[in-house]
Amino acid sequence: MLKAPKLSLTLKLPLIMVALTATFLVTVSFLVYRMAEQNIRQNAYLSHETATNAGQQALSTLIDAVRRDLVMNADQPTTFRAISNFDRVYKMIEEEPVGYLTRTYITNNPNAEDQRAELVDPGDGEYYSQAHNSYHPTFLRSLRLNGYEDIYLLNTEGRLLYTVNKRDDFAQDFSTGPNAESGLGQVFQATLLAAPGDIITSDFAAYDVTGGAPGAFLAIQILSKKKVVVGVLAVQLSSERVVNALAGNLESEVHQNIFLISEDGLARSPSITEGLFNVSDPLPEAAHIQAAIAREEALFESVTGANGQEAIALVKPLDIPGYSWSLVMETDRSAAFAVVREMRLVAIGMIAAAVVIATIVSWVAASRVTKPIQGLRGVTNALAEGDYEIEISGRERGDELGDLSRSMADFRDRLKQADIASEREAAAARKTAYVVETMSGALSELERGNLACDIETPFVSNYETLRENFNHSLVNLRESMSSVVNASQNVDSYSAEQRSAATDMAHRTESAAVTLEETANAIHDLSDGVKATADRATRVDETMQSARAEAEKSNVVVTSAVEAMDKIQDASNEISKIISMIDDIAFQTNLLALNAGVEAARAGSAGSGFAVVASEVRALALRASTAAGQIKELTNASEEHVSHGVEMVGRAGEALSSIITQVTSVSDLVTEISDGVRSQSTGLENINGAMQQLDAVTQQNTAMAEEASASSQMLQREAQNLSGIVTRFEMGDEGAVPDPFVEPEHSLRRA
Repeated sequence: MLKAPKLSLTLKLPLIMVALTATFLVTVSFLVYRMAEQNIRQNAYLSHETATNAGQQALSTLIDAVRRDLVMNADQPTTFRAISNFDRVYKMIEEEPVGYLTRTYITNNPNAEDQRAELVDPGDGEYYSQAHNSYHPTFLRSLRLNGYEDIYLLNTEGRLLYTVNKRDDFAQDFSTGPNAESGLGQVFQATLLAAPGDIITSDFAAYDVTGGAPGAFLAIQILSKKKVVVGVLAVQLSSERVVNALAGNLESEVHQNIFLISEDGLARSPSITEGLFNVSDPLPEAAHIQAAIAREEALFESVTGANGQEAIALVKPLDIPGYSWSLVMETDRSAAFAVVREMRLVAIGMIAAAVVIATIVSWVAASRVTKPIQGLRGVTNALAEGDYEIEISGRERGDELGDLSRSMADFRDRLKQADIASEREAAAARKTAYVVETMSGALSELERGNLACDIETPFVSNYETLRENFNHSLVNLRESMSSVVNASQNVDSYSAEQRSAATDMAHRTESAAVTLEETANAIHDLSDGVKATADRATRVDETMQSARAEAEKSNVVVTSAVEAMDKIQDASNEISKIISMIDDIAFQTNLLALNAGVEAARAGSAGSGFAVVASEVRALALRASTAAGQIKELTNASEEHVSHGVEMVGRAGEALSSIITQVTSVSDLVTEISDGVRSQSTGLENINGAMQQLDAVTQQNTAMAEEASASSQMLQREAQNLSGIVTRFEMGDEGAVPDPFVEPEHSLRRA
């Protein structure tokens, strides 16, 4: 090996330059690589944790939304009326209820299995079908709006009276047997024993009753106005919905996996990577799985993932009421750090290329730089000290030294210009730094939601347009946000008015239904009374016809008595019998008239005409009784006054003729009264039927009013959510966002 002092400058200089360049490049590249690698690793861990937190937040939001929706629906009058009506009409089904419901809504359902919920009214006229037609659209909208797998209504005996999707569990008993061991059966039994308002949950597991996808159940009691439990409202949340919430923020599902683990070591959500595991499958005994079972939050930089590959794992215990879950996030290390490997190969290639280029350049430069450089050392040192007035000699030479001298002179001049330009650039850099700092501060305020962060201090002329555009953008954004705030407040105010009007209409409709039902019952009772009166009038008419016949017979007897005066003694005896019969008829007529008067008094104003007729009949009966007494006195004296008796018999015949005429008139009047009462009875029966139809229509209007009230409450809740979103922005005094939960100053109109 050659010693350094014996090496020429032509050889020494390139070697030194190559060594320095290689050392510098390797050192700088290594430092840059290490910094980039650490930054990439930190970004990978940060991205891993961010995705985990996003999944945790999405899942918590989902469960909270389901719980709030359960509480709200359980408090709705529509839900109470639905479970009450379904329980009542279920017991009114004439055939075997389970067989009827299974055949109507499952076996004979015209829609496909996954479209059975589209059947609203089977059209068979059953009371259950009418109730289903009233309430099914409301629950179907709730299911689609909240993304539930199904909604259930069970009575206190455990009978599943209603589901939206009509799967094989419809109309089954969940109080005993295998169904009671399912997730739905467990939450039903626990809900009956829970306190009012408590929500009972079951973990994700296979639902064997329908053979469908695994799901979790949440249930709450349905209470009457007297706080008595009348049934259970339950919903099923599918594992697919949970997976969508967890994986909604993942960058790639190829090398990332996120899932839930319970304290028993079983998976409570399926693997995002297909084929690894499903709900209720046991998971391998890895370090991060054990931490999840113990509910310990931890980050594992290198573990064996569920797919058997090396992975980064983050474990976060979840604080969700009703569930003891831990969230596990796995990211494949090879995919996460693929950029690091690529950067390492690129860095090695660039270092090698730079060393080769530096060697060539250094060797060429050294071959042209020789001893004349020493002569220029002083000039170089002077220039290094900032002496730009030094005289450079040798510029007139035509060789390399002359070129170097001329270059040195040019270098000197350029150094002078560079100092001047450096000062200008420093001033410009200070101005640019001020603009960048000001804009960065304004953007930070904008990121926090402050829309009143206008830049008031003017920039230099080159950047003034940037400031003006930024301020104009803020003004437009504030105006847009103010419009959104006003719109959300208007929606909230109008939805509150609509809810109040719908609630009042529901109360008035319910009151009208009760009054209408009482009126129908009263008309029904009145119709029965009129019908009974018609029957009694018919019997009176028959009696009067009989009395008329008897009177006509008496007239014949009197005529025979006048013609047989030679047998006055025998005729007198016969006349006595006839007089007794007439006296009985008068008594009967008087009694019938009395009863007719009593019935007319009961009928009220409708029987006033009949009362007058009864009074006249009674007067005629009294007159007939008086005439009979007179005839009897004449008969007793007939033996002494035969001639006078003949005359009196004639008068008796005339009296009987008058009685027959009066009785005939009374009989005709009674017949007309009987026909009128029958006509009134028929009219009241028609009115009774019309009142029953009107009562049914009013009941349907009541259900529609309650449904409108529930829809108004949902609209107001969405308006309040919109107002809550825009309150994050600060827009200054002129565009301040009001509190969305403060009542507006104007009074709401009441329907």
